[in-house]
Amino acid sequence: MSNMFDRIISIDWSGKGRDEDPVGMRIADCQGLADAGRIQPPPNAARRRSWRRSECRTFLQNALSKDERTLVAMDFGFGLPWGSDQAIFGVKGWREMIRQIASLYAKVNKARKVAETINAFPQFNDHGPYRFNECRTDCRFYLDSGVAYYRLTELAAPQAMSQWYMGSGGTVAFSTITGLSAINHLIDLREKGRLKFAVWPMELVSPGQHVLVESYPAICPPCIESNQWQGNDERDAWKVLRYLRSANMAGDIESWFELPVLPFGRINNVACTDQIRFEGAIFGLR
Repeated sequence: MSNMFDRIISIDWSGKGRDEDPVGMRIADCQGLADAGRIQPPPNAARRRSWRRSECRTFLQNALSKDERTLVAMDFGFGLPWGSDQAIFGVKGWREMIRQIASLYAKVNKARKVAETINAFPQFNDHGPYRFNECRTDCRFYLDSGVAYYRLTELAAPQAMSQWYMGSGGTVAFSTITGLSAINHLIDLREKGRLKFAVWPMELVSPGQHVLVESYPAICPPCIESNQWQGNDERDAWKVLRYLRSANMAGDIESWFELPVLPFGRINNVACTDQIRFEGAIFGLR
């Protein structure tokens, strides 16, 4: 029981616009096993239900500074396919890669501009990794660099989209760029001794520790409590919250931190667990 979570926060992330804009983000959370949960309104916003990313960062800083063990689930990819660190940024490891992404994002404050900047890196000869409508069929980057279009976790998740896709319809790359920048901000605070948490699966999770995990509403059971949410964004935040709360109450959630060993899509001479610790994995995909 001591390894259960005292608080669960589910964030339906959005990569739209700038950090200072209300961008369709929603937050649901519950505190304690007896708490059924709630949709959290943004601070000082009597008529606004949508959060700004800047507000969300402050909210997370406050939550992760408290003693009650907290699980934070955020709906974006926590990593990129294996080899992206060296092939794109010329650095080694997930931590240095997200530092580079955050640095680019800090300069332009828009996810699309970050992707366009990366695609324009001279070493790619106009065949960068991000796919927009005008280049969605261009496969040269993946064939030339040996970096895959999908992560391992996306190969196992129905409906999952590539972290490189920014074309029409549903996209995740906008959220991943802005989300990784937010994680980098939190890690910067941790490195200054102001916060304590782990990012799963990139980092080992200790008993009693706060944890950040990647969520994906599409793998969660349907939500029937329609009186608890308004619109698809709140529904998705609520679905993840209820899924995680149920596993927490059942005492099963700690086992979800065990890394899967998948028999498909793996890189030669790289351990499956090493690949997942770099790429990330959808929490609760089992």
